[in-house]
Amino acid sequence: MWLVDKGSEMDLDFLEVRYQRFSSTKIEMRDGKVFSATPGEEEGVAIRSLRNGVWGFSTTSDLDKKSLLQALKYSVKGAKSKRKKREVKLAPAPVVEDEVRIKVREELDEVPIEDKISWLRRGDEEARSVDGVKATSTYWDYKEKKVVVNSDGTFLKIENSWIFFDIWAYATKNGVMQSYRERFATLGGFESTEKIGIEERCRKAAKKALELTEAKPAPGGRFPVVIDGVLSGLLAHEAVGHATEADSVLRGLSVLKGKIGEKIGSEHVTLIDDATLGEMFGSDKYDDEGVQSKRKVLIKNGVLKSYLTNRETSGELGLPLTGNARAQDYRHPPLVRMTNTFFKPGDMDLDELLEGIKRGIYAKGGRGGQVSPAEGVFQFGAQEAYVIEKGEIGERLRDFSMSGFILETLKKVSGVSKDFDVYPSFCGKGGQWMRNTTGGPHLRIEEITVGGK
Repeated sequence: MWLVDKGSEMDLDFLEVRYQRFSSTKIEMRDGKVFSATPGEEEGVAIRSLRNGVWGFSTTSDLDKKSLLQALKYSVKGAKSKRKKREVKLAPAPVVEDEVRIKVREELDEVPIEDKISWLRRGDEEARSVDGVKATSTYWDYKEKKVVVNSDGTFLKIENSWIFFDIWAYATKNGVMQSYRERFATLGGFESTEKIGIEERCRKAAKKALELTEAKPAPGGRFPVVIDGVLSGLLAHEAVGHATEADSVLRGLSVLKGKIGEKIGSEHVTLIDDATLGEMFGSDKYDDEGVQSKRKVLIKNGVLKSYLTNRETSGELGLPLTGNARAQDYRHPPLVRMTNTFFKPGDMDLDELLEGIKRGIYAKGGRGGQVSPAEGVFQFGAQEAYVIEKGEIGERLRDFSMSGFILETLKKVSGVSKDFDVYPSFCGKGGQWMRNTTGGPHLRIEEITVGGK
């Protein structure tokens, strides 16, 4: 707090100090052997200052008074420089004083690393019990204490922790190699591992990888496609969500620039970003500017309603604050980032979505891809796929991908199921990685370009 008081003497329009201390453990196991086991702990401070529409930013892990004062001076020097691409205008934000601490039963930093390795090994052994399968699995946990203070008067203390697990299972048969991935992540302490069902997930991944070696290659062409909640979540996050981030809009890197109020999808398309969903991986009560998180309806029945904002983009665009300023850690300034992003479920069953499709493809699970929010194009892979024949799911396919134009694809969504699935992940942007969740219901897309090997 004394840094903010000191900054008030330096002719600034705004000053923000963010302190963070975190500990983490990351373990990787490959085919029954511990490949790496890395515990770590560090702390530091980020300082942002604003003067006459120019930002200054500095960071330090030296927390003695002299080093902190030097970091403050560097930040102020940046704000007083002549560099200016456009003038920054901050939207007003409510002043808050709060302490936030998620409830945990087993603190992550109190659990011996041997116990974490033992837990991960259970899953690895289960996957490798399937003949012909190799596996790579990862356990990652993170516990943080954070303080956000600014010259407006906001003062927040936040304690948070999370765990992340994933496994890649690999199988080779008759010269064909295939893989399958399972993952789980949540806010909480080590007790959260009890929710994962690690043996079941790892055995499923192994069996799926083996089954895919006997699948036929996916065909190429234009087909009607039904995608599951994980793949629709990938579409929600990558193809659409990034295009709603207001900093990308301002830089001209979004196909959705200038389209608020326009119909950009079918009436079945409603897109939501919501950081208030309990223990979901992308949740936070406040963002890294101290703005309280909320549920945002970005697209409603096909109509673009808003963008995701921080204080800067909200001020420049005249849009509401959405609480989406997030920073990876104290080394970085906050950027506009998604939290938990998903398509809203509808009222149909999967059978109803399949009905009437003479020949199409049912695709499940995300396998990454490429997206250009500026150009409005995307290409995604699926973990598994099946032929749809006369409304029925048929033979298994492998190496499936789909591609298209974002706005064209959203308009071709003709049905949404009432079920819902989630997929936790880490999203990269501007050299920073942030935890988030994607997900949604099954979607039926009337026509899209698909391909395989």
